[in-house]
Amino acid sequence: MKKVSINTAVFLNQLENGRSQSECLKQLIGKPIAAIEVRGEFFQEDHRDLELATIQRLCKENDWQFYYSIPEALFTEGRLNENIFDYLVMANEFQIQGLKISLGDCQNTPASSLAKLQKTLRAYSGVVTVENQPNQDGQLELFKDNLIKLLALVPELGYTFDSGNWYWIKEDPQSAFDSLKKWITVFHLKDITDLTTVRLGEGATNWQSMVQALNSEVPVFLEYGVATDEELDEEIQKVNLIL
Repeated sequence: MKKVSINTAVFLNQLENGRSQSECLKQLIGKPIAAIEVRGEFFQEDHRDLELATIQRLCKENDWQFYYSIPEALFTEGRLNENIFDYLVMANEFQIQGLKISLGDCQNTPASSLAKLQKTLRAYSGVVTVENQPNQDGQLELFKDNLIKLLALVPELGYTFDSGNWYWIKEDPQSAFDSLKKWITVFHLKDITDLTTVRLGEGATNWQSMVQALNSEVPVFLEYGVATDEELDEEIQKVNLIL
């Protein structure tokens, strides 16, 4: 049976108070989840690899898939972010199945850069996904046009649909979902009201119908701060009931 997955954003308060992601993730042991996704911005650079090794062991022991969110954009004004190659080395080393990165502006990217990216992606056992971001590059029609063109040139890439980011650029999440559904390979779930993230069912997002409309193989990640362990259990149950 399919189960929900967890982005470490659910532990936002603990992370902002200095707790490590590896320590936070131990709170998920025994919960009915399929995967975890850590966030690059919450690693201390000099301790990152040591902590990733700890998280890798946690994933193996608990049969979790391992994902990593890169706090960067893949393209800036058509230039490929060369850091992606270092992240791919990291992903191979720690058996990370998925890397997520904001798309950015990929217009007029040189064919040589795309060919280099494609060659490296083919050697990676996991999948890199690009995500819609809450800025001008994420405006629906522009994003969709760029996504389609990019995936035609680099079909090894996937797409992470973030259900919340649309609100900050005055786009309708349902319209965006309907328009982009066929390309979604990872789903980041959150509910929003008045530009504030709230618990599922308390916001304006028609999240249940979105989740039920996804292809069965698309992982669904909770990606918003949750106040208590009890509330997290309730949020997990809400999603698992409809998966």
